[in-house]
Amino acid sequence: MSDSDEGRTKSWTEDPYFTDALYALRDKREHGLRFLTIDLDAIGEVMSNGDGPAYRLLDAMVDIQETEGYHGKRGAPRVLLATLLRLAEISKTV
Repeated sequence: MSDSDEGRTKSWTEDPYFTDALYALRDKREHGLRFLTIDLDAIGEVMSNGDGPAYRLLDAMVDIQETEGYHGKRGAPRVLLATLLRLAEISKTV
């Protein structure tokens, strides 16, 4: 999630990995989605990739900690939900 032009970490709010997933999740929930299922075998390989879901979530949480401080942190549940949807997509269950 690096922004090489400015030498800083891009905000999670500017990263389509999270924002597109949140839009998709909102749409799916409006159409009745209530559950996300994650296939642990399917996600096992990608979880340890350097640019995989775990590390993207970590980068986003660091951004949230740095920009939202201890007051609020409203981004934390959003990036978690976006990551869960991405894991369900990898699992091919949504």
